[in-house]
Amino acid sequence: MNARPLVIVLHGPSGVGKDAVIDRLRERTGIHRATSTTSRQPRPNEVNGNHYHFVSEVEFEAKIRAGEFAEWARVYDDYKGLERREVEQPLHEGRDVIIRTDVQGARTWRERLSGAIFIFLMAEDREALRTRLASRGSEDAAALARRIAELEEELADIHNNDYVVYNRHGQLEETVDEIERIIKREKRRSRRPEARLLA
Repeated sequence: MNARPLVIVLHGPSGVGKDAVIDRLRERTGIHRATSTTSRQPRPNEVNGNHYHFVSEVEFEAKIRAGEFAEWARVYDDYKGLERREVEQPLHEGRDVIIRTDVQGARTWRERLSGAIFIFLMAEDREALRTRLASRGSEDAAALARRIAELEEELADIHNNDYVVYNRHGQLEETVDEIERIIKREKRRSRRPEARLLA
């Protein structure tokens, strides 16, 4: 059996439930969540070091200059990126890693990760996504309109992934079951390439 650790890149439209899925998967499997760093302010329900590493814009720019990021970008007027240590350290320890990102990040990871598994997380349909976004109440009207407008760009990337998993309303456990099955299937692959960051 191929016991090499996996890197899973999980992405999908805003409001699809990525955080809830990852939190439950971590409870079940102990998978390492590669926590991104951002210069934006935390939302009321976000915990530093869990949802993101929150730093100032000055601190973020210093990390860029020091070459600490595997990838970074300017997102919604703020910096957002993933430090190399968030992937390399757990892989070195033999632990599976999951990266939560958006469509822009997924495109970058396809170029900068070797052997990663890409999973697109989707709601039941477009209308369900719009409803979830509106019900979050975490953005003002302009930001909400921008996210809804970007929905089609996200969906256009759906076929560039290894798997599509549907996170239907009220069926979190079933969603996590499916991702666990994917992990087990990929672990059984005899010729699965090693997961690693590219230079």
